[in-house]
This record gives sequence, C-alpha cells and structure tokens, in this order.
Amino acid sequence: MNTEQQKKNKIMSILMKTEVSMVAIIAIIFIAASLGTQNFLTAYNLTNILKQCAIIGIISIAETYVIITAGIDISCGAIVGMSTLIVAMSQAKWGLSVPVSLLLGILVAIISGVFNAALVYEFRVPAFVATLGSQTILRGLIKVISNGGTVAGINKSFAGFASASVGFIPNLAIVWFVIAVICFLILKYTIFGRNLFVLGSGEEVAKLNGISIRKTIYSTYAFAGLLYGIAGILLCARINSAIPTAGEAYETNAIAASVLGGASLAGGCGSVFGTVLGTILIILIDNVGTQFGIGAFVMQVITGCVIVIAIVVDQLKKRGKR
Repeated sequence: MNTEQQKKNKIMSILMKTEVSMVAIIAIIFIAASLGTQNFLTAYNLTNILKQCAIIGIISIAETYVIITAGIDISCGAIVGMSTLIVAMSQAKWGLSVPVSLLLGILVAIISGVFNAALVYEFRVPAFVATLGSQTILRGLIKVISNGGTVAGINKSFAGFASASVGFIPNLAIVWFVIAVICFLILKYTIFGRNLFVLGSGEEVAKLNGISIRKTIYSTYAFAGLLYGIAGILLCARINSAIPTAGEAYETNAIAASVLGGASLAGGCGSVFGTVLGTILIILIDNVGTQFGIGAFVMQVITGCVIVIAIVVDQLKKRGKR
C-alpha cells in the first residue's frame, strides 16, 4: 500500500510540474487548432509561429533572469526598440558596416541594462519604477532620434537573414534555440546562475552566502541588455526597417511567458525551459485566435486573462509553500 501511495504521489508531483502542464496545454491547443482550422498546419503558418516565438522568446529568457533575482524589467521592449533603431540608423543613415551596426545595437542595449542596474542598486529604486522610468526615457529618445518616422534602407543581405531558413526551421528560431541552450547551461551550471537564485531568495541570504549583491545585479541587467540587443537586431532584420513603435508591449508577453513558465515574481524561482514553453503558449494562443477569426481586441482580453491566471497561480503556490 505504501509503495502504491508513493507511486501515486510521484506521478502527481510530475503532473504538477509547470513544464509538464505547459506541454500538455500546448499539445491540446495544437491538436484543436489542427482539427478546427485549415491553415494552421501549413508550412507558412508554422514558420511564422517560430519567427514570432524567436524574438519574444529571447526577450522572455532575459526577463526570466531578472525575475529570478526578485526584480522585473518593464523597459525590455523599449530597449529592443532602441537597439533596432540604432542598427537601422547605422546602416541606412550613418553609412556604417553591418558588423559595426550590430555591435552598436548591442552596446546601447547593454548600457541601458547597466543604467537600470544603477537605479536599482545604487539609488535603491524599486525595479518596477526604475525600469518604467527607463522605458519612458527610451521611448522618447527613439522618437527624437527617428523624428517619429520609419528608418528604411537596411542592408539587403542582413535583412535576408531573417527570411532565410535551414530546412524548415527559420534562422531566427535557430538563434533562439542556441541562446536558450546557452542560457539554460549558464543558469544551471555556473556560479552566476546559482547566485541569481540565492539573491532572489533575499539579500540577507545572499550576503550570508558571500555573494556580491552589487556585482550580481549589474551582471544580471547587463546580460539581459545583451539579450535585448540581440532581439533588437533580429527584429530589425525581420521588419527590414526601424519604426518608433518597435518593441511596444513586448514586456507584457515577456513577463507572461516567464510567469507561465514557472518564474515567481517573488524571486528565487524560474527556468529557461519553462520560459521557452511559456513563449510558445503565448504566441500559439494569439495565432490560433487569428486562425479561428477571433478579433484582435478579444484576443487582447484573452491574453490578459491568461496572464492574470498565471499570476494568481504563482501567488497560490507561494501560499502553499508557507
């Protein structure tokens, strides 16, 4: 009897894992969409889903790193937008080479991340308020630099990277997969990754473990900035330009994907694999809604409900642990 009970408990613990639940939900939606629509299983649509997942997926991984430390980054979409603009301006207006433009796009994103870290650590501004302020500043700068217009004239070979694929897998998705694997390994097997979880458990706990809070916070936001810069580069290549609204509302999907994937807004919990699944779910819901002819406004409501449910579940989990 004890053995049977142990088996049941083991099965239940596996089923209760966030990643297992996410895979099951994604599978159900995938099957329903395949049976209920004609265009869902087409190569074009599946490729489009992967392309959408790639950019949001990279941003979501960066957001997960920040959330694990008990922080949050509202400025991620604006940083991506600024990186996109700098890459486009470098190529179309300033006459710089593609490699230089990419480096500038990443550099601006990292600097933005370091600026957020300075506000959070040096001035003790709550992460939400600090990054919200950064978002507003960056959005204003984007409009000033671009004069509120579209920047076109991107290098053709650079833009072609986003539309190319290896077999049936888009280049954008390959970049996402590679980054996800690297970030998974960093989070699981490096001292830096371990420090994120310890810091997320509380600053006092981090101090007792001899962890430099300053170094960890700066490293986290700078690394997030690096990923935002890469996402900005991919976005610029995909839309073949830069627009003032690039990256808007990306923070909503990024935070949603992180929380859906098991990251706790209280910190100390999160996984790259869960975030990847969360990204797929968010993009899949939007795509399936379109396939079934559901209006954009209604889909916004549905996405909002999914986010609220994820946050409520996160809060219930925390209460259960107490």
